[in-house]
Amino acid sequence: LNIYNRRLFLGSFLAVEVTGLLAVIMTIVWVVQFKGGVVWGATEMGISFNWHPILMTLGLIFLYGNGALIYRVIPPRNDSHKLGLKIGHAIVMMITFIIMVIGLQAAFDSHNLATPPKPNTYTLHSWVGIIAALLFGLQWALGFSAFLFPKFSPEIRSILMPFHQYFGSSILCLAVAAALMGHLEKALWSNKQGYPQKNSEAMVVNFIGVFLVLFVMGGHLPSVESSSKETLLDTELYEITFQTKG
Repeated sequence: LNIYNRRLFLGSFLAVEVTGLLAVIMTIVWVVQFKGGVVWGATEMGISFNWHPILMTLGLIFLYGNGALIYRVIPPRNDSHKLGLKIGHAIVMMITFIIMVIGLQAAFDSHNLATPPKPNTYTLHSWVGIIAALLFGLQWALGFSAFLFPKFSPEIRSILMPFHQYFGSSILCLAVAAALMGHLEKALWSNKQGYPQKNSEAMVVNFIGVFLVLFVMGGHLPSVESSSKETLLDTELYEITFQTKG
């Protein structure tokens, strides 16, 4: 789906945005209507657990997915424009990282500050979520250093770019997988009787999952068969240098 076929591209991007927003909105509705809502600020239990599904869905899925698409939505015109996009990309990812940390803290507070304390990281949901969070932190730090400041050499950037793109997509997939398991766990544990009966909460949770799947699937559409100027500009100097040496 080429980024220069703007009508088709933007139509696809809009559809992706709608599914992502619906996932975020329905997660908020689920928490507010069925889980007692959220508490602003710190409580005796630290950050309210109900912030966890909201912040992780908003940050590590919706904002992260949009940050990854910034070069597709706004093709870089020249080096100065590309620098502005890189800074925007880094800022979105930094905001995402902060939101993610707060969301993780809410989960750990609900376990560590409970009476008695509950064990941490024993479910598959938590394992996959921690992997996604750790990879995202490493991805952001390496990406910032390699492509923005201090900025590695063109040769190293050309080597790192495919890995940066691959792990960028992988992190989003891991985040969605963790969210699907987390939503299901919470629904099963707190809605044991109603979930098999397909009550209202069960339907909300299931539709959140469907929209999350559609979002991660749609998030890859804009990059299919696209000619990324980011990759071309970053590897151009390396190719010229290599040919000259040869």
